[in-house]
Amino acid sequence: MTNAALIYAKDHRQQHLQSLIDLLRIPSISTLAEHNPDMKRAAQWLADYLKGIGMARAEVMPTGGHPAVYAEWLGAGAGAPTLLAYGHYDVQPIDPLAEWRTPPFEPAIRGDDLFARGASDDKGQVFAVVAATEAHLKGNGRLPINLKLLFEGEEEITSPNLAPFVKRHRQMLAADAVLVCDQAMLSPQLPLIMYGLRGLTYMEVEVRGPTQDLHSGTFGGVVDNPFNVLVRLLAQLQDPVSHRVLIPGFYSRVRPLSDEERALLARLPQTDEQLRRLAGVPALVGEKGYTAIERSCARPSLDIHGIPGGFIAAGKKTVIPARAGAKVSMRLVPDQDPDEIAGLFEAYLHAIAPRTVELEVRTLGAARPVIVDLHGPAIQAAATAYRDGFGASPAFQRGGGTVPIVRDFQDLLGVPIVMMGFGLPDDNNHAPNEKINLTCLYKGIETLTHYYTLFAGTKKGSSRTRE
Repeated sequence: MTNAALIYAKDHRQQHLQSLIDLLRIPSISTLAEHNPDMKRAAQWLADYLKGIGMARAEVMPTGGHPAVYAEWLGAGAGAPTLLAYGHYDVQPIDPLAEWRTPPFEPAIRGDDLFARGASDDKGQVFAVVAATEAHLKGNGRLPINLKLLFEGEEEITSPNLAPFVKRHRQMLAADAVLVCDQAMLSPQLPLIMYGLRGLTYMEVEVRGPTQDLHSGTFGGVVDNPFNVLVRLLAQLQDPVSHRVLIPGFYSRVRPLSDEERALLARLPQTDEQLRRLAGVPALVGEKGYTAIERSCARPSLDIHGIPGGFIAAGKKTVIPARAGAKVSMRLVPDQDPDEIAGLFEAYLHAIAPRTVELEVRTLGAARPVIVDLHGPAIQAAATAYRDGFGASPAFQRGGGTVPIVRDFQDLLGVPIVMMGFGLPDDNNHAPNEKINLTCLYKGIETLTHYYTLFAGTKKGSSRTRE
């Protein structure tokens, strides 16, 4: 069954490339209101294409914001496993436009790369899922599994309406596993399966002092400057030598890396020196006893992102500001709870804050970390598919970033998440001259074609889990 689908995929590479180019031409920028009509146009394009390749159901569905695209083919029957494949059709803004070598919504091929906004993140990878689906439906007349597709239009604005959509349509979206294609491989020769993601707690701190800005000549040394207080507070969040977070209880639920995980990370080709050069810094920092790659994906961290307030214009102004603020986030790992961490953060700052100021701490966002059993059948089928499609066994790694909807899928649907992708580290996602490598794209389509068949060999219900 796979052979006919693979033949179809290879014979139709040019048609698939042209269709992807048509999709990339639609400027579906979710964060800019003037592109709302383009969002609807991109969603309708996908729904129409999915209908055209033989999906039994394909429609644009409303959310609280930009629409979602849902499609399904359930002809494999009740005894076959069901896969839900997720991606997003929205893209980032194009600024700075002057740095693009070719217009961002006029796709251009240079060498073996296709350049356009959304080429890798995520329209190219979404289309790989669509093309693999088409290869089976057109090449074989059917799929070997029950397949559901969900493509959203708000990933680039943190998916504010997707979790409520999944809750409302939980039965419609029920599956044995969720496939997420929205990531990069380590290199064209080394695929990657993510089996975890860090969570996030994002906080805002505000220190209020006098009711209005004061002259530092009159009140300096008498009034506690909110900025001085803020800096002292922030300095007590992290040890300057060990770089461990000093919030009491912060590490109490951290799940240690297993020997197997440390061995898997040690086999990754990325070295500390490569990370240092990539970051462009004189030296790396972090907890002792952990490699840089371990610290970047499997240990919690704390970072200050901004300190607004006071006088920052050119020249000088000797003012004691009435207030000072900071934005601080903490990346979390299993089994840390973001709400608990927010409470510990707030309690600690209130405990060390002086009585000379008022302190307010607000939670701006939270996301729970994700971990999936890398030995589960859905993930092992993906590893085999990579070997069939790319001729190489994938590396396994937890991701250092945060994708909130992945944990939402895990919690709401109770199934494992398979995180694959066919981008490359130099694809310039979110930056000018975004691209996707066409060889990786075509091999990605073939890998997914294999995956559908391999997933059919997993026992229905065998992948279900709850973290």
